[in-house]
Amino acid sequence: MLAMPEVDYIKHLREEDLSKNEIARKTGRNWRTVKTYPDGESLEKSFTFSKGG
Repeated sequence: MLAMPEVDYIKHLREEDLSKNEIARKTGRNWRTVKTYPDGESLEKSFTFSKGG
């Protein structure tokens, strides 16, 4: 999991219309990692919790 400053930086780069591949190259992260933090969605939305039983 990335630190919040890194997540904010990725979101900032997406706002500048850089592609996920360009952001991956610029940050040194895998494109799949960059894809995890899409266009302004919060981290809470990316997690799903289910009640086990």
